[in-house]
Amino acid sequence: MKSIFKIEDKALINEILDSMEYGTLALSSDDEPYAVPINFVRIDDDIYFHGASSNRKMKIISINPKVSFSVVQSYSMIDSDFSSSDGLACPATQFFKSVSIDGVIELVGTIEGKIEMFEALMSKLQPKGGYRAFDDEGYAKVLKATTVYRLIPHNISCKYKFGQHLSQERFDMILSNLASRGTSLDNATIDMMQSQRR
Repeated sequence: MKSIFKIEDKALINEILDSMEYGTLALSSDDEPYAVPINFVRIDDDIYFHGASSNRKMKIISINPKVSFSVVQSYSMIDSDFSSSDGLACPATQFFKSVSIDGVIELVGTIEGKIEMFEALMSKLQPKGGYRAFDDEGYAKVLKATTVYRLIPHNISCKYKFGQHLSQERFDMILSNLASRGTSLDNATIDMMQSQRR
């Protein structure tokens, strides 16, 4: 990864993880890859998610707990003519923030640990509340039947791509075209471009 795109600020990395509803978990066993989108929550430095106690994901993790996990927050699609007038498709690109995590999965074995994960996940995904606390008896069977996973990161990388590498002429051309198109996402992209320009 080019250093100009690399983000090492832990607060910015956590901000992405805490704002995204789902990510993609990549697994592998016996040279067979498998990737699955999952809802997740960050608790301290670890990533937590859940699933049925007997499914493909669980079987693969029991064989090989080494995984990769990624989240992407998309910003504006940059049309090819937004930064070039040569008529080629090559300049077309997507601006984004992303976090990639390599690590090892552990199972959360206690009911207390499962409750902590579900409380954090629901607080993230449904902050308005409106559900019974997880120590309610109504959850007893679900908590027993559900497996909670903890991803312990060994390596985290974060990338912001907002045209930091472009010449001032091309950068300004993109800003102008985004402003003309004027969607709310384009306006957010303009803000990010200007904040990341070095």
